Amino acid sequence: MTVGPIYLSVDMEGLAGVAHPAQTWFEAGRMDRTDYDRSRGLMAGETNAAITAALAAGATEVVVNDSHWQMRNLRAEDIDPRARLIIGDKPYSMTTGIGHGIPFSAAVFVGYHAGAGHPTGIMGHTYSGAVVLGVRVNGVAHNETALNALRLGQFGVPVALVSGDDALAGEVAELLPWAERVIVKRALGATVADSLSPEQAQAAIGEGVRRALGRLGEMELYAVTAPLRLEVDLRLPVMADYAAVLPGVTRDGPRTVSVTAADPDSMYRWFVSILRLAAVPWA
Repeated sequence: MTVGPIYLSVDMEGLAGVAHPAQTWFEAGRMDRTDYDRSRGLMAGETNAAITAALAAGATEVVVNDSHWQMRNLRAEDIDPRARLIIGDKPYSMTTGIGHGIPFSAAVFVGYHAGAGHPTGIMGHTYSGAVVLGVRVNGVAHNETALNALRLGQFGVPVALVSGDDALAGEVAELLPWAERVIVKRALGATVADSLSPEQAQAAIGEGVRRALGRLGEMELYAVTAPLRLEVDLRLPVMADYAAVLPGVTRDGPRTVSVTAADPDSMYRWFVSILRLAAVPWA
């Protein structure tokens, strides 16, 4: 099967060697950014491993979306020059670049993590640990991988590989069983990892990408029967107050809001709008 462009979305919490929030962000004037900057290097290493493998497998191009935190973590000079990099504050967040005309053959998610509420997942959360306690689509729990895969599926892009910890791999096996799952660390607790070395993790990701692109014909588009009922559990009642201001969003409980969407793209737009509005009283 011919391999066209590949979409590569890269997060940070699921990288090998990363286990604590202090390694994934910093606050100017209050936190030492040394660990965060080291993680940026680890992020580039796993990104480049995926790029190299995708191109070696015949991909015509690779587009990288920096999908962590403020989404300007990857240093352009550290990335394989054969790839393109989407970086900066993004209305479409972790799925920016999808639906803009590029006929991607598949997507690869690197450095991803388990969803909010997972008992052992390393830094498990769903988009925002400060705002979101859980997300369900048609009654089924969805983590970031699944939410992103839904929007990609509407645009004809299957998720071929996901890398991160073993907790994430278990979640992915439930909803996207066709996707390759590369485990770069074992989750021993929310901030404890038994990790491969960066070199071992990069080799595993490269081999996983080669396997995944070698069986593109087996990859499926993730879809949920429409209409899609999105439920979001928020951390505080005041966050639900703010989110419920959006037309079409209903307040279903002290912390829960919901909305019904006709398709995954609309649902994703609702989700990021709820997330951002709910965050206002937290700011």
